[in-house]
Amino acid sequence: MMNKRGITLVEIIISVGLIAVVMLFLFNLLLDMQYEDSHSSYLKENQVNRATIIRRVEEDLMHNELESVNLVTDSSSATITFHYTDFDRLLYVYNDRITYQDETWVIETNDNDEAYYDFDSIKIDRSSDTCSYTLNVDADGDGACDYNCDTNNNGVIDDAESSTINTTYQSCPTYKYVKIVIPAITGSKSNIIDDIEIFYIGLR
Repeated sequence: MMNKRGITLVEIIISVGLIAVVMLFLFNLLLDMQYEDSHSSYLKENQVNRATIIRRVEEDLMHNELESVNLVTDSSSATITFHYTDFDRLLYVYNDRITYQDETWVIETNDNDEAYYDFDSIKIDRSSDTCSYTLNVDADGDGACDYNCDTNNNGVIDDAESSTINTTYQSCPTYKYVKIVIPAITGSKSNIIDDIEIFYIGLR
């Protein structure tokens, strides 16, 4: 015999709830696709600029002897100074652009979204240039210190002890590295892929 029982109110509520969940998922997917489509041209341009900036800076790092890197930030910009043996290079970071060696790259997006470089959050990490000494070296075996004499036993060679320095007993880092991260914010969905990340490691 055929079951003629109708649909209950609970079944209707469950059905509507499931349809609402599916519709919400589809709506979010549509928004994501629309966002990617509207930003694709800007994202490509920004990525080309990003790669060019990184290449220009890293070329200088590879072909010159870096002595130090300094960061100075004010209310409207940040300046990163690369001190090389024979010259300096300046990287200027503003809200909407970066300038290096008289070339400027602008960060772009559409009129409805903000795009900027977060120059207040720039991070610089580099290897130490400090050399260490083997202290209190008795070169002739007579029990008295001959080189790198730490007479006050404070763990370092002070100015008064500097006359005993012998670099034969000096250990300096073999490699140097520099890592600079300039955060970039593009659109409502920030992504580290837009960050300017400069990294170099090589022999001293």
